[in-house]
Amino acid sequence: MTRTRPRSLGWAAATVALAVTACGDAAPPVPSRVVVTPVSATAETVGTTVQFSAQVQDPRGATIPGAEVAWSSARPEVATVSPTGLATVVGPGMAVIQATYQAVSGTASLAVVLRPADMRKVAGDSLSAAVLSVLPEDPRVRVVDASGAPVPNAPVTFRVAAGGGTVSAEQARTNSEGEAFTRWTLGEAPGVNRLHAASGDLQAEFVATATAELVVATSRLPRARVDVPYRETLEARHAQGPVEWSVSGGSLPRGLVLEAHGVVSGEAVEEGATAFTVSARDSAGARSSREVHLLVCGPALRMEPGATASNGPVGADGCPPFLPADDAGSLYRVAVVRSGFSTNLTFVPVVVTVREHGDEAPDAGADARAGERSSPRPTAAGESQRVAVQLPPGLAEAAERADATSRLHERLLAQTRELYQRLGKDALLPDLGGQRAGSRAALAQQTAPPGRISIRPYDTQRASEACQYPAPEPEPALLLGYNAHLAIYQDSVQRASEPVETAATQQVLDYYDAYGAETIAEYFGGVSDVDDNGRVNVVVSPAVEDGSAAFVWAGDMTARSNCPWSNEMELVYFHSGMFHALSAPTGGYQALPTMVHEVKHVSSLYKRWWGGSFHPSWIEEGGAEIAAEISSRKAIEATGGVAVGATFTRDSYPPRDGSIASPENYGVLLRLARMLRSYAGGPNSLTTNPGDHHTYYGTSWHFHRFLGDAYGGAAEKAEARMFAELNDSLTPPGTRGIEQVVGSRIAVLLEEYAIAMMFSGTDAPQQPRAFRTYDFRSATYDLFHRSSAARPDGLYPWPVTGPTASAFQNAVHEQELAPTGIAFFDFESDGSGHGIEVEVTVSGTGAFRVLVARLR
Repeated sequence: MTRTRPRSLGWAAATVALAVTACGDAAPPVPSRVVVTPVSATAETVGTTVQFSAQVQDPRGATIPGAEVAWSSARPEVATVSPTGLATVVGPGMAVIQATYQAVSGTASLAVVLRPADMRKVAGDSLSAAVLSVLPEDPRVRVVDASGAPVPNAPVTFRVAAGGGTVSAEQARTNSEGEAFTRWTLGEAPGVNRLHAASGDLQAEFVATATAELVVATSRLPRARVDVPYRETLEARHAQGPVEWSVSGGSLPRGLVLEAHGVVSGEAVEEGATAFTVSARDSAGARSSREVHLLVCGPALRMEPGATASNGPVGADGCPPFLPADDAGSLYRVAVVRSGFSTNLTFVPVVVTVREHGDEAPDAGADARAGERSSPRPTAAGESQRVAVQLPPGLAEAAERADATSRLHERLLAQTRELYQRLGKDALLPDLGGQRAGSRAALAQQTAPPGRISIRPYDTQRASEACQYPAPEPEPALLLGYNAHLAIYQDSVQRASEPVETAATQQVLDYYDAYGAETIAEYFGGVSDVDDNGRVNVVVSPAVEDGSAAFVWAGDMTARSNCPWSNEMELVYFHSGMFHALSAPTGGYQALPTMVHEVKHVSSLYKRWWGGSFHPSWIEEGGAEIAAEISSRKAIEATGGVAVGATFTRDSYPPRDGSIASPENYGVLLRLARMLRSYAGGPNSLTTNPGDHHTYYGTSWHFHRFLGDAYGGAAEKAEARMFAELNDSLTPPGTRGIEQVVGSRIAVLLEEYAIAMMFSGTDAPQQPRAFRTYDFRSATYDLFHRSSAARPDGLYPWPVTGPTASAFQNAVHEQELAPTGIAFFDFESDGSGHGIEVEVTVSGTGAFRVLVARLR
């Protein structure tokens, strides 16, 4: 019988054996990580050493004594490391230093950025060469650190210090050998030339001697044109006797030849950039060669009257428009358009350089720099100055008041945006008129307005406190008159001292009733009615700043629980002087169209607040100016004048009995005057105010008038729908809204707008997108003061070149452009020569287009 050992005894024996082993020979610790110090280090010089150390730790973080690590460098070309952890810098870069124990490792970083300590000249010093020639050896420097090791990627600046030469590169960086160089072309005068090199505080100077030897001075010839006769002279310096020229490398553009006496002549047959080498040999046998560059541009623009062309601005290496001389009297208009609808005002200089290509060939034997014949002359004094705008006194005063009002409105719209951000959409009162059956007019006819109301006058000087406590104290206002659309009140204190006459009040009411209400309804979708009275309230109040006309504050249409300043009504503030002017002998009718302008703001500010976004000021005000203008056009038509959709000209004014102003046409007259001031007064813009002498409201109206004429069907009296859609709360704000409503990109619209201006009032065929309802050249003729000596017809669009077109001759014209600004230039040929290049250069960033139109 086999006896088995009990399992419990076997387990016990094994346990005893393990215990004996543990007590006699402990197991080695298990490494968990390697910690390297320092974690990071930097060095600036080759040869620098950095001592690293390492600790091997177990899982509990305790150091394992006696653990020896193995050291290594991930980039030995940057730094090496010894078995003891001593790293030695070898070159620039980033090296990872690693310590390894068994299967565990740790790392540290060593960044090496070599610091330049010395800069040495290594080539190109103390040489000589002919004037205007390249040194036979390039000036070269080496930048090293304190150990003498090369420093790569160090910046080096080269600057000509004497002699007037040039370098191929003023800014350079050292290569892997620590070297940087440039190509040095000596100046044109014999003698010492100096070149300064610098890298930080390190400096070096090169000296070269320019000798009076034969040299080819021409490196670039003036542009040639396909099919236009070309004749330019190459230049040689310090020649002994006559010079014989030849082509020694490459070839000239097809159609051009180099004559033996150094004239490049002929007619190029294809466009493109060409480089060829020419050689010169004088009578003493001296020789010189040089590579010459020549750009051949396309042929002249062949345009019939009414045609247009466009391209961007170009510099010396580009191809500007070339206008052919053709017949005497050929007239071209060039426009420089700066797109980009920024509201940040920045002026950008624009230079228009005109180069004449005449019949006369240059003197091939003249010792003059090539191309001098075609270099432009400065513009004669006054040649590029516009005629000063001198409006009739009453109209000038109205324009000043309108501009001041425009600036006030701009501030108010900015405050409205801030108010909306603070209060939100829910602060707006509901439009009760949209909830009732029947019209506003029916309600107003049934109910007379109260004879006295209390108004919390909005203080534009305390705008930062708007809708915050304390609210302004209510002030009583007394009823002056009313109709189905308006109720006009006057501040009671002001009425005691300077009462508004009843006749003036009635004139405003009648004008708005006959022409304004219909315009607001058709063009802008009507107005809200938050106070459920069917009318817009108007208060003649000292709250309107002196010099301004009127304003609307959108906070008046919010709930008083959200805004204690609110009057909870549709409210227009008016300056008393606007009403007093209606009774003056000079016939100041500004209040009539201004009332329509302001009610448009009542309409749009409510709709845009409700929609959650506001148009920028130039669009908001452009639409309000359309409201004023259309009410005036309706009044003119109703009193037997030119119809709303017909073309308004000089003959559309009343008979000239000393004044062209009337209650009916004043809205048109003032819009034209403000447009005239905007474009005839220098730099202009659709979106920003270029200066104190005018605002952008004249241009913004003009642009909106273009949209109505070109896209809205104004000539067919169909534009109201387009403007109503732009005013709608669902239309996106800004240029996106215009693009959505019109169906064209804003940059395209701006170009079409400029082209429409170029042709308006001319005999040339009109463009598809054109002004239809105004002949601006004719309509603005009598807006100049009658005593002004400069009132010639044809000033519009007031070119920089003046009321008389510039001749086809060398000239330089300068103008500044603001965002969305346009500058026009007119050029008329006398039929001689071949034509002119019109080169436009812009010193600034942004999108620019150069448009060319042939007028006749």
